[in-house]
Amino acid sequence: MTTEENNPRSRGISDRVTEEIVRIINEEDFRAFTAVKASVREIAKAADICLTGIRKGGRVVYVGAGTSGRIAVQDIVELEPTYGLDSRTFIYIMAGGPDALLKSQEGSEDDTEAAVRALRDIGLNGHDVVVGISASGRTPFVLSALKYANSIDSSTIGIVNNQESIIEKEASHCILLDTGPEVIQGSTRMKAGTAQKLTLNAMSTTVAIKLGRVYDNMMSYMGVTFNAKLKERAVSFLVNEFGISRKDAILSLEKADYKLWAAINDLKARHREAGNSNSAEN
Repeated sequence: MTTEENNPRSRGISDRVTEEIVRIINEEDFRAFTAVKASVREIAKAADICLTGIRKGGRVVYVGAGTSGRIAVQDIVELEPTYGLDSRTFIYIMAGGPDALLKSQEGSEDDTEAAVRALRDIGLNGHDVVVGISASGRTPFVLSALKYANSIDSSTIGIVNNQESIIEKEASHCILLDTGPEVIQGSTRMKAGTAQKLTLNAMSTTVAIKLGRVYDNMMSYMGVTFNAKLKERAVSFLVNEFGISRKDAILSLEKADYKLWAAINDLKARHREAGNSNSAEN
């Protein structure tokens, strides 16, 4: 496995001065971006698979262990405040359960039965899409989840950082992120993890866009009431997009019960009516 190999470009790093260490890490990080760019087509196909499942009433289920699992959770938990996509659309299964989010549970990645139990507990069905994330491409917990998903005709997607892995063979569709050896040998929390996060960002954001959760390139379904920053962002958006005053923007949000998408639709309708009225007068 290339992720477990020693990296010749970082040999002697323990003897370097601080700035040189950071520069080596930064230069290696660019390889994560290159790996993702090389897999754009596969990422797009994965997004379409997820969309098909969701439109049939299914969910996208991320499955991971260790760093890969925590990266998956990070992507999932940000989807509701950003796009209004909750556990009815995206959900995660983490080896070791919630405790593994705060403290590493290294042995949990080998618990194949736990993966199956977790998927049964959420009522996995044939409309769901299981996304297994594993740098090595052979994590037993993730592999077990994919095998179970395949057995009940769920769609399966693998995201791996090593070529010709067993997960690549098990998943019906696979995204290979060939990031190579890490700066610190075997530390896949670095480049491999970065590439995984970039991939999940691209995939879930594409799904949100295609589900109509953005207006142009803006978050029309964000949770406006979550904090003052988001309220201010919504007000500024309405002011800039529709040319209304700040006071009118606030009134529009209040009228829409602070659902930004509803305020947008209302203002669009009013603008159309005004345009039709002007056309009729002319």
